[in-house]
Amino acid sequence: MLRNVADMDLRLLRIFTVVVKCGGFSAAQAELNMSQSNISMHISGLEKRLGYRLCERGKGGFRVTEKGQRILDAAAVLFGAVDAFRDEAQGLSGRLVGDLYLGVADNIATLPTARIDAAIARFYQREPDTHLHIHVNSPTELERAVIDGQLDMAVSYFSRELPTLDYQALYSEEIGVFCGRLHPLFAVPQPDTAQLQDADWIRHGFVSASQVLPIVPRRASATAHHMEAVVHGVLAGTHLGYLPAHYAQPWIASGQMRELGDTPLRYAVQHRLITHVGHPQSEAVRAFIDDLLAVHRA
Repeated sequence: MLRNVADMDLRLLRIFTVVVKCGGFSAAQAELNMSQSNISMHISGLEKRLGYRLCERGKGGFRVTEKGQRILDAAAVLFGAVDAFRDEAQGLSGRLVGDLYLGVADNIATLPTARIDAAIARFYQREPDTHLHIHVNSPTELERAVIDGQLDMAVSYFSRELPTLDYQALYSEEIGVFCGRLHPLFAVPQPDTAQLQDADWIRHGFVSASQVLPIVPRRASATAHHMEAVVHGVLAGTHLGYLPAHYAQPWIASGQMRELGDTPLRYAVQHRLITHVGHPQSEAVRAFIDDLLAVHRA
């Protein structure tokens, strides 16, 4: 039985709202960026908290119960009240206030076109009474955090577009094929396509299967979810891997790594700013977005 409303209850109610809007667990997977089993677990948890069934699901299809509809209506009122309270509280101050949650991709500090630092500097010239929280994570985790409301915005390379997120291009990054000094192909001046395809690779776990790559490996016995993890596999000499060209430069300079192929083996990815279409934005968030866009379009 629900005796008090905690943050977890609000999250579960938001998940239930999305499931109903999409018309079922399966249809809500893309929007929530969750598996069907994970969604089912969250809805079951909410039903356990409330003490009654919110929806029927099974071979007969998805259907909201009468009590589920009442909870859905009450949740809409609750979320509206929370948003109104936040806006009213922040509107009482003439300054930018509150917490601002930003997510970024790993290892972009050496990319000249990534001007996250310039955006932060520009934002703090406003003299905000704001606490900035910066999180570094994989694209998939950043998407999920923005959808769940844990992040206000995120900047990374996203290989797909989700309907609940808004995308704005910021900067591009060149990716190449890299080989460690201990790898057999390191001593081969110009490995051909067959040699590259037959080598063992460490693949990116955050890249969509539909991504068109210059070399499509036949074998990948390792998976990385961050660029730094790719570096470990490449330096070990056991795997080839795709890495940002700017990020690989220190290891190239020290002779621990080399880029295979020439410029055509590189491909460019677009890093974009994502925000949630349905989540209200505070004045501080809107100001930071304006600064991000300004420094990257200057």
